[in-house]
Amino acid sequence: MAGYNYEHFDGYIEGGAEAEEFGGFTKRLHARERAPDGDLLTLDGPGVRLSELWETHGVILEFGSFT
Repeated sequence: MAGYNYEHFDGYIEGGAEAEEFGGFTKRLHARERAPDGDLLTLDGPGVRLSELWETHGVILEFGSFT
């Protein structure tokens, strides 16, 4: 992929910078961990509780960059 600096990213991960930057977030969720329940806003109507979505749909929450 042109324009993406994979060498820089690999060095960032291998050099431990990721652990240093995100080490202060002790309550972060990891893949496959359940998020706390809460109210969500929708774009086209009333809000919904996250637990209601879990009961009827698969749910993926993504925060930040998804590359």
